[in-house]
Amino acid sequence: MRPNVMNLRKKMAEVVEQHGEWTAMGIKITDDLSTLEPMPVDRRLSRITQVLADLLPKPLAQSRILDLACAEGHYAIECALHGAEVVAIEGRDANLAKVRFVKDALGLDRLSLHQDDVRHLSREKYGLFDVVICSGILYHLDAPDVFQFAKRVAEVCRGFAIIDTQIALLDKVSQQFEGREYWGVYYTEHASDAPPTERLRDLWASIDNTKSFWMTRPSLCNLLREIGFTTVMECHIPSFLNLPRDRITLVAIKGRRAPIVSSPPTDSLEFEPWPESPPTEPINPCNDPRIELKNELKVLIPGVVRRPLAEFKRWIRSHRAAGPAGPWEWREPWRRR
Repeated sequence: MRPNVMNLRKKMAEVVEQHGEWTAMGIKITDDLSTLEPMPVDRRLSRITQVLADLLPKPLAQSRILDLACAEGHYAIECALHGAEVVAIEGRDANLAKVRFVKDALGLDRLSLHQDDVRHLSREKYGLFDVVICSGILYHLDAPDVFQFAKRVAEVCRGFAIIDTQIALLDKVSQQFEGREYWGVYYTEHASDAPPTERLRDLWASIDNTKSFWMTRPSLCNLLREIGFTTVMECHIPSFLNLPRDRITLVAIKGRRAPIVSSPPTDSLEFEPWPESPPTEPINPCNDPRIELKNELKVLIPGVVRRPLAEFKRWIRSHRAAGPAGPWEWREPWRRR
């Protein structure tokens, strides 16, 4: 065994003795050493890195990245290994000690570490970033902190934010923020009588709040729009097949509203918030089992009966009163048949 590896193992053992084992993030230090052995596959790391590669308008080495509540720092370390200037913020000293060990072992001079509460994020304190990685933190905050934090994410972001989070599948409770209503559920982070030291030891929960507010997908998307993001997309590829249904990855882009030159009515459209319970949308008949059954029954009717009925239906449609936009109001092409 090479002396430098022996030295790294010794330092790593000291970190583990003081702060505990690495809990999730397997990071390669040398060919002979990693933070977790055997090293696990991290599909979230793959997804985040691919989004960065595909959407950044410049190389990572020329970009400034913020990793919020970085935990053991895998995303921050990966970006720094690509040459990016990275700021990682983490509230727990135990997590930060592990990130610091890897940073020093790999010589990542462009990675800066800050022990801070992400709720203290501000442009004045940390500056602007091409990308903000907000993975595994939004759903650990209670209202109104979760709304203020999301707003600060938008304020420091000049490119896009990657938001990997739990969402509520039910709209049980609502919260108000800046005149808007957002729906979701409460999640218990700690027992109400848990002392601060116990809350800090729970590395995969909030730092201090005993409950958190999980927003529904519509509420979260509406919030991102209200705080300044112009496009919000959900990432499905790279795939993460064993994720629960209430865990999603969103990419929120901080841009400017695109002007529509060819259609003034379209250009004047106001933002329509996503409703919590959207109305039933029309679908193409080929996807409607009722239509399929109807077509199957239709062929059983003799043509001598079916043709006059069809003519009568066409006559009824042609004599219906036109809507406010006239008889040629745009509809799905298949609905003109």
